[in-house]
Amino acid sequence: MATPTTINRQEFLQLFGLGAAGLLASACLGGCGMSGSGAAPGPVSPPAAGSVDFTLDLAAAANASLQDPAVGYVYGSSGSIIVAKTTAGGYVAFAAACTHQGTTVNFNASQQRFICPNHNAVFNLSGGVVSGPAPSGLKQYTTALTGTSLRVTG
Repeated sequence: MATPTTINRQEFLQLFGLGAAGLLASACLGGCGMSGSGAAPGPVSPPAAGSVDFTLDLAAAANASLQDPAVGYVYGSSGSIIVAKTTAGGYVAFAAACTHQGTTVNFNASQQRFICPNHNAVFNLSGGVVSGPAPSGLKQYTTALTGTSLRVTG
């Protein structure tokens, strides 16, 4: 049987402090990830002018949220564009980056508004600022529906 080792108070406090610091660091780093599968992408940069041209297949499972009236939006073009279906049945597309600090906006289908989850800036269906702190509206892109293909350009 091994003989127990004794440590003095200073050694104990050093070991205890290192353990507590390690637990605190792992908790902080663990909280840095996105929570939930419906979370918006992190901050994005708006695309360069004239560089947007992509098509969404509305029949594809990946775009099913555009058909769900409770959700009504998807992110396209690597998360830099948000495409939403309006209650009138049309589609709108905007740069997904809030003009305040670049946080990715979400679409609230029941309110028909785009909302920044960071500081609660609100944008209307034209991309205009309803309430700040965003200094300007979202850049809008052109949408054209042909059958089940929605083309977004700008």
